[in-house]
Amino acid sequence: MRIKRTQKFVSTSLSALAVAMSVAAHAADDQPTDLEEIIVTGSRVSTTFNSPTPVNVIDDERLKMLAIPDVSTALNQLPAFRATTSQSTILFRVTGAIGANTPDLRGLGATRTLVLVDGRRFVPSLDNGAVDLNGIPSSMVKRTDIVTGGASAQYGADAVAGVVNLILDTKLSGFKFDANAGISGHGDAKNTSVSAAGGTDFANGRGHVVAGIEYRQDWGVGNCFKRDWCAKLTNYVPNPGYINGVSTNGLPATLVLDNVNFVYTPNGVLTSAIKTVNGVRTVLGQQVNHTGATALPASLRGLQFNNGGTALIPFQFGNYLSGTFMQGGDQAASNNWGWGNVPLVTPTSHVSMMTHGDYELTDNVTAFGEFIYSRVEGGPVRTTWVNAAPVGGTNGISINNPYITPEVRAQILAADPNITAINVNSILVQTGDTALGSSTNNTYRFVGGLKGELAEDWQWDVAYEYGLTDSNLFVGNTRLSMLDNQAANAITPPASYAGTIYRTSTGAPVICASSVANPNDGCVPVNFLGTSLTPAQLEKYMQDEWQTRRIVQHNVSANLRHTLFELPAGPVKAAIGFEYRYDSASGKADPLTLAGLFTAPQVTALPKVIHKVTEGYAAVNIPILSDLPLAKSLTVDLTGRQTHYSTFGNAHPWKIGVEYQPDDQIMFRATRSADIRKPTAAESNPNTVSTNLPLNDPFGGGNHLIANLTGGNPALKLESGKTTTLGVVLKPDFIPNFRVSVDYYDIKVNNAIDTVTGANILTACATQDLLCNLITFSGAYKASPAVSILSTYQNVAKVLASGYEITSDYTIEDVYGGNVGVQVNANYITKLRSIGGTGLVTRMNGVTGNAGSTAAIAGVPTYKIDAVISYVQPKWAVSTHLRYIPQSILDPNKIGPTQAGYDINNPRSANINTVSSVFYVDLSGSFRPYQFSDGLESEIYWAVNNVGDVAPPPELRLFGNPLQYDPIGRAFRLGVRAKW
Repeated sequence: MRIKRTQKFVSTSLSALAVAMSVAAHAADDQPTDLEEIIVTGSRVSTTFNSPTPVNVIDDERLKMLAIPDVSTALNQLPAFRATTSQSTILFRVTGAIGANTPDLRGLGATRTLVLVDGRRFVPSLDNGAVDLNGIPSSMVKRTDIVTGGASAQYGADAVAGVVNLILDTKLSGFKFDANAGISGHGDAKNTSVSAAGGTDFANGRGHVVAGIEYRQDWGVGNCFKRDWCAKLTNYVPNPGYINGVSTNGLPATLVLDNVNFVYTPNGVLTSAIKTVNGVRTVLGQQVNHTGATALPASLRGLQFNNGGTALIPFQFGNYLSGTFMQGGDQAASNNWGWGNVPLVTPTSHVSMMTHGDYELTDNVTAFGEFIYSRVEGGPVRTTWVNAAPVGGTNGISINNPYITPEVRAQILAADPNITAINVNSILVQTGDTALGSSTNNTYRFVGGLKGELAEDWQWDVAYEYGLTDSNLFVGNTRLSMLDNQAANAITPPASYAGTIYRTSTGAPVICASSVANPNDGCVPVNFLGTSLTPAQLEKYMQDEWQTRRIVQHNVSANLRHTLFELPAGPVKAAIGFEYRYDSASGKADPLTLAGLFTAPQVTALPKVIHKVTEGYAAVNIPILSDLPLAKSLTVDLTGRQTHYSTFGNAHPWKIGVEYQPDDQIMFRATRSADIRKPTAAESNPNTVSTNLPLNDPFGGGNHLIANLTGGNPALKLESGKTTTLGVVLKPDFIPNFRVSVDYYDIKVNNAIDTVTGANILTACATQDLLCNLITFSGAYKASPAVSILSTYQNVAKVLASGYEITSDYTIEDVYGGNVGVQVNANYITKLRSIGGTGLVTRMNGVTGNAGSTAAIAGVPTYKIDAVISYVQPKWAVSTHLRYIPQSILDPNKIGPTQAGYDINNPRSANINTVSSVFYVDLSGSFRPYQFSDGLESEIYWAVNNVGDVAPPPELRLFGNPLQYDPIGRAFRLGVRAKW
C-alpha cells in the first residue's frame, strides 16, 4: 500500500505525526502499489498499541457488536470512565440538562475531561462546561479516541484527565439506516432509536457531502419501589445507644439498616417540646439525646395528631429511633415519605442531525463546512414530598397557636405546665411531587474553513467555529420559604389588628405573627396539624421556577505543519498553531428565585460570564535512533503552549513524550505534562444564594442562624496539574494477533476548585486559623458572633490520582470458518483522593458508597474489568460482554467490622462498611438474512444486557449507586440495520 504523502491533518498533535509516519512506513513496505490517504486526528490515530501516549479507541464496530445505541453508553462501559451524569444518575439533582450524558475520565469529574469533535472543541451544554454527548449524532460517529494522559499542551485547557475525541464519518458514501427498540424484564425502561445517514460525491468527485439524523426516546424507570433492591429502604441510622462516645447497647455508632422510615406523617408526629422556666429554654425529646437533654413526659411520648388535628392519638415508633430516622414503625410513616417519586432512570429524548461537505477549490486547497443541530429534552425528574421537620424550626409551634385545639393544649399542659411550644414532623401530601424539573437544550454548531498545501510537506488549515446552546429549565411546584418561616407561626390576631383575618375549621380567628407588624406581607396562616392545605394555600405557597441559559462559543484556529530537516534517524517534524476563543454564558431566572423566596431554590440566574483566550503552540517530533540493534526507534515529542486568559492571566502548559522500541515486539513510552483547567461559568458566577442555617458558632457561642452564602466566585484562578505516564506495549511474535499495553499514570491537581461547608469553615477558623477570611463577624474579629459565611467556590483543594490502565486484544483466526476475538480493558486505581481547604483528606478509590466532597468527584472501585469475547462468521456473530466490580468500601469516613481499627466505641464505627462485588454478563448477536441485491447489506441484531438480572449490592443505601451499578436489571434490545 503506497501512502499518499500529501496527508490530511485534522489536528495539532505532533505525536500523531510520528504515528502516521510509522504506519506509512510499514504500509509502504507491505503493498507498494496501492494509494491511500492517512488522516491523523487530534487523538492519535490507530490504537493504543502504536502511540507514545496511552489512547483507547471505540469504533462503531463495538457499538454494532454489543448493540449499544449511543457513544456515551459505550464510553461508560470502559473502566477508565464513570457515568457522573446520565439518565440514571440525576436522582435529586435538577440541572440545566436533565439526563445529560457527560464523559468523566478517571473519576476526576466531567469538567476535567475535554470533549472534541474531529479534533475541535464543542460548545458546552451546561454552565459547568460539560458537553452532553446526546447532542452529537452517534450514528455519524465513526470512532471515538480517548487520550488518557494530560493533554492541555496539545488541546488547551480542561484536558487534565484526558480527551474524548469523536471522529465523524465525513467520507460516508451510500446510505445507512438503523432502528431498534429496548425494554427491561420488568416491563419498563422502554426506549426506541432510529437513525439514517447518507453521503455522495458531486462535481465530478471534487466535492463530497454527508448528512445524518437520529431520534431517540427513553421512557425511563419509575420510583424506588419499582425495584425490590431499592424498596427495602436501606439507610444509615445513628445508633441511639451511642452516647457521649460510648456504646451502651453493644452496637457501633452508625447502623446500616433495611426498612428505614422517616419520622413523618401527613397529620404530624409530636417529636419534641420546648419548656421555658425563668427564661431558660429546655428541649424535651422523645428520648434522652446525646447531650443529656430531658425527655418528654411519659404521657406525651409516642403521639401523633389525628386526621382533623383535634386530638393526639398513639404513634408507634420503630426500632433505633434517632432524629428523623427509625426502622419500621407506625403504618402512617411507612409510605415513601422522604423518599418521594425520584425516578431510577429519568425520561429523556433527543433528535440530532448534521451535514458536512468539502470541496476542492484547487488541487492544493479544499474548503469544508459542517453544521450540527440537536434538541435534547429531559424530565420530569422529581425530588421528594414537601416535609417540615420540625414545623416551626428551632422556636417550634407556640402552645397558643389557634390551630392547637383547647383539648390538645390542655393535654399537653397537663403533662407539664411549663411547655411553651411543640415540634411536629409533618408531610404535606396534598402538594404531590415537588420540584418537578424538566429541561430543553437546543444546540447549534457551525464549522467552516480551508485546508491544503503551500508546497511539498507544508500542510495548513484554518477554521472558524460557532457554537450556541439555548437551555430552558422549568421546575414546577417548588416550596416558598414563607410556608416554613411565617405561615406555620400562626397567632390569634390582637384586637387592634386591621388586616385580613383568616379562620380555623372551628371559626376561630387566625393570622400569621409576621402580619402584626406588616399587615400587607401577604402571609396566609397554615395548619400543619392533621389537616390539609386548601387549594388557595397550595396556589400561594407552591410556585414554579425557571431559568434560561445561553452559551456561546467562537473559535478561530490556524495550524501549519512542516518537515524541518532530516536526521540520520529520520525527518524532524514540527507544527505551530494559533487559536482565539471567546466563551460566554448568561441566563435569567424567575422573579421569585431572584427575590430569594424559595426554601430550596433549584435554579439561579447567571450574569454574563465571558472568558477570552488567546494562545499559540509549537511542537516538534525528533527521531533520535532508528533501525539499530536494540533500538528500532527512539523518538522524542515536545509540545509547548502559551496561553493568555482575559480573566485568569497567563499559563504555560507543556508536554514531553518519549517512545522507545527495542524491536517490533515491544515499545516503551513515557510522558510528563503540565496541564490547566479554567473555572467554568457556573464556578465563576458572581451570584450567591443566602440561606440562613442553624450553626454552632464557636465565636459567639451557641447555635444560631447564620447566613450561608453559596454560589460562584469571579476571583477564581486556573487549576494547575502535573501528569506522568509510563507504559509498555507488547506484540509478541510467539502469540500471533495478540497485543497488550500497560500504562501507569499519576496526576496531581493544585488549586483545585471546591466548596467548603459553613460548619467546616467555622471549625477550621476556630481550631486551625484557616479560612477565617470567609467569615463576617458582627463586631471584633474572631471575638464576636458570626453573621455570614462565604461558602462559595474557592481554589482550596488538591486532587491526587494514580493507577494502571491495561488494554489488550487477541484474535484467533479460522476457527470453524470464523474468527474468535478477545478484548480486555482494566483500570486499577492506586490513589484517588481530595485534600480540602481544611486539610481534610477524602479517599475515593475503592469507594462505591457515598460521594466524595470535592465538586463533581465521587468514589470509584479499586479496579474494574471489562471484557468482550466474540465469534464472527460471514453470516452471523455472537458476543459476550463481561464486567466485574470488586468489593468496595461503603463510606471512607467510617470503619466496619472487617477493617483495621474497628471499635464500637469509635465514633466512626459502623456495623457494615463494605459493598459486595458484582459480575455482569451481557449477550448479543446478529445475523445477515438473504441479500435481495448485491448493493444491499442488511443485518438483524439483538442483545440481552445483565442476563442474570443482577441487582446492585444490597449494602448500598438509598437509591444505590447508579454511577457504577446497573439500576435497571435484565433488559432486551432488538434492531435492524441496513446499508446500500
